[in-house]
Amino acid sequence: MTIILILAAFGGGVFGSLIGGTIAFIFTGILALLGFAILLTTGDSMILDKIAFGPQVAFVGAVAAAAYAGRKNKMAGSDVMSPLFVTKDAGSLVVGGIFGVVGYVMNYFLSTKGFGIDTIALTVVILGIVTRLLIGGSSLISQYVGNEKWTNGLKTELPFNVIWALGLSLIVGFAVIETGLANIGWAISAVSLIFLFTTVKAFPVSHHVTMVAGYAAIAFNSIYMAALFGVIAVLLGEFFQRTTNTKVKSHLDMPAVVIASCSLVILTFFQ
Repeated sequence: MTIILILAAFGGGVFGSLIGGTIAFIFTGILALLGFAILLTTGDSMILDKIAFGPQVAFVGAVAAAAYAGRKNKMAGSDVMSPLFVTKDAGSLVVGGIFGVVGYVMNYFLSTKGFGIDTIALTVVILGIVTRLLIGGSSLISQYVGNEKWTNGLKTELPFNVIWALGLSLIVGFAVIETGLANIGWAISAVSLIFLFTTVKAFPVSHHVTMVAGYAAIAFNSIYMAALFGVIAVLLGEFFQRTTNTKVKSHLDMPAVVIASCSLVILTFFQ
């Protein structure tokens, strides 16, 4: 850890806030795919090791900045898709930069302790909770009103989600076993979120499924276990999304919660 990296983390948090958390995350996926291509062709892992993976900085910063902007009625506090450029609020960018530094420092120390968990996902979860409680000022639990329930529509959506998660996990399991790259499916899922900004009316968020399936494929060297854990990931994701990230004032990242939870099990007990 150096002052240069801390300054870079502040800049990453500001930039992630400026362009929006989801867009910053898409850039992460693009850089990861570039890093994979270079690694597989030249053996050089510099981009993967030092540049590509930064949700604990840019995305964390954007989440906190959006919540702060929401508190000032500049935008919806849970909106991580809209660039904060539209707010013209300098304070929100500063908050994003500060959280970018905190995210970098937190992940640095977590990653040196030898925990069997995805520390980037864990950092995103911890700081998402901090943001919800300190800046968003709302409960960790989704606030439904009237006849609304977290189970509404579940009978229809659950079978659908299980099927697509199963199919996607089988593809990812095969690719991961063949390449030895646990997060290649995650990177593709991250890049695919670009379609959320097109005329497509709806598009699946799938990086929690592909990352968990990737971890399982490496740990068990089995496409079947990749599929099993991918399905578990989508079920957990549906539960967390409905109970903690719906009708709230800040974004608590569902994929990060799922990746942290499932990686704890896989990396602690099976690797």
